[in-house]
Amino acid sequence: MQYFKTYLSIAPVLSMLSLGVLAGFFIEMNLFFFQML
Repeated sequence: MQYFKTYLSIAPVLSMLSLGVLAGFFIEMNLFFFQML
């Protein structure tokens, strides 16, 4: 049960981190693409 509580406290942080990484990667790709035009 304790593992479940720690997972519940860590999961939102991990999801926010992954979303931030995906957003940053997407923005970098967009900037690179617009520079190529």
